[in-house]
Amino acid sequence: MDANTQPRRAVLVGVAAGALGTLAGCLGDDDEDSYYEGEEFVDDEPEYDGTLESVDHPGTVDWTGEDEVTVAVGTGREGMGFAPRAIRIDAGTTVVWEWTGDGGRHDVVDTDGAFDSGQSAAEGHTFEYAFDEPGTYTYVCVPHEHRGMVGGVDVR
Repeated sequence: MDANTQPRRAVLVGVAAGALGTLAGCLGDDDEDSYYEGEEFVDDEPEYDGTLESVDHPGTVDWTGEDEVTVAVGTGREGMGFAPRAIRIDAGTTVVWEWTGDGGRHDVVDTDGAFDSGQSAAEGHTFEYAFDEPGTYTYVCVPHEHRGMVGGVDVR
């Protein structure tokens, strides 16, 4: 083995390990589907004023009957999603958005101005809002709305 073989082999092993690590990252913690395991979905999906038309979501999760529910902020590919993306709750329920720490700075902003969390990138940061009035609410992450970081709350 000549002196140049060992460094080339080390470079190839390093490149392969980096590629596998990147692939594992794409397949691992980016799995937004895990947030939906065991959840019930509503039969009568709201339209959310078209806000969710351009994004992939499995449906509206039925969380009626709960006093407080938690939506993750910074999920999916590159941390650019909410999970669940759309929920149904009863009037009077408090929604807590909890940051995962993935995807950079996020916020939760109602498209009609009812609430605005302010931006944060800190894992474990929370923002909560009590939905007292029935209706359909849509919200976005302003810095990442163009990447499909949108959500909806259907209040009964």
